Amino acid sequence: MEVIFMFIAGFIVFIIFIIAIIKGVTHRIKSPTDELKEEVSNLKKRVNELENEKKS
Repeated sequence: MEVIFMFIAGFIVFIIFIIAIIKGVTHRIKSPTDELKEEVSNLKKRVNELENEKKS
């Protein structure tokens, strides 16, 4: 009976481990993309500000 519980516990830990790896990989892929989008939007704002200053 204890052996069955150990297999079940091991399986649960294995599933949690797989989910953690998937979340870690998706975070590493998504994080640079979000930072790049934010940087592009900051640069667009700065360009607009400089164009407005040039017109004035």
